[in-house]
Amino acid sequence: MEEKLENPYSLKIVWAILLVLAPMPLVLSTPLATEILIYAIFAMGFNLALGHTGILSFGHAAYFGLGCYVTGMALRYLELGVFPALLLGTLAAGLAALALAALAVKRQGVYFAMISLAFSQMLYFLALSPLKGLTGGEDGLKFIPKLAIEFPAPLDLSKPLSAYFFTLFFFALAIFAMRQVLNSPMGRLLPAIRENEARVKSLGFPSHALKIMSMAISGLFCGLAGGLLTVYLGYVPLSTLHWFTSGSIMMMTILGGMQSFSGPIVGVLVFLCLQDVTGNFTERWELFSGTLFMALILLFPQGVAGTIRQRVRRRMAPAIPEQQT
Repeated sequence: MEEKLENPYSLKIVWAILLVLAPMPLVLSTPLATEILIYAIFAMGFNLALGHTGILSFGHAAYFGLGCYVTGMALRYLELGVFPALLLGTLAAGLAALALAALAVKRQGVYFAMISLAFSQMLYFLALSPLKGLTGGEDGLKFIPKLAIEFPAPLDLSKPLSAYFFTLFFFALAIFAMRQVLNSPMGRLLPAIRENEARVKSLGFPSHALKIMSMAISGLFCGLAGGLLTVYLGYVPLSTLHWFTSGSIMMMTILGGMQSFSGPIVGVLVFLCLQDVTGNFTERWELFSGTLFMALILLFPQGVAGTIRQRVRRRMAPAIPEQQT
């Protein structure tokens, strides 16, 4: 009997993730649950570049921060509504990622990583000083007006629970969109580029163009996450552009498991919950979080989600031949 391969990005996985995360405010604090959704979108975007395409980037804070600042400026200076402001922030990040990738994606490995880091830090220092009049400098962009929407339902976004469901709506859109990307012909070629780009080229596929598109889509997801953070916080901290933000999202993604659909989401959930718990006991939560991170990486070498999936497959493997005819 012919064995039917399971689609790793099936709708069942998407619905399972949504069903698990939707009731989070019943278990966790509402602000923490909202941050988990926002950073999960950020991590999904980062994982598209690193986990699926094999592009090492130390500068994804640039796209996240651009999404934050452009959304905040659109709300404060242009007095746009929430949805147009989010659209502008998302597009700005996507265009920045597209431009950087078009210029530098031919550089491999650490060379592209350093270029992306330099780009991110350039934006950080631009926001810190030369553009201080617009960005607020070290204090960040403040005085963003209180937000409310009427469609698809009336919501006062200054209320934590309303902000959570607003973010959950965009998280659902993001996770379905990512599934479509990974199931598309382009998405199915990305792992091949990650494993052996030279062979992909030899087969006639435009690997550089595919990598550029992957980075652009990655930037869109990061920009959306940044815009949602601005809407949720009501201001934009300068730290959103800092290299530490890039490092944090990389840690979350690796912790959950790269090259998987649910891995980045699991990583964000574990990392932020650990940070919240340790932060309640000590101001030096980074020390304890770092120690726990190293312990989890040793226990789960392929990330939490990746290692669990591998162990489940190993246990089920002996039963597979018995079911075949």
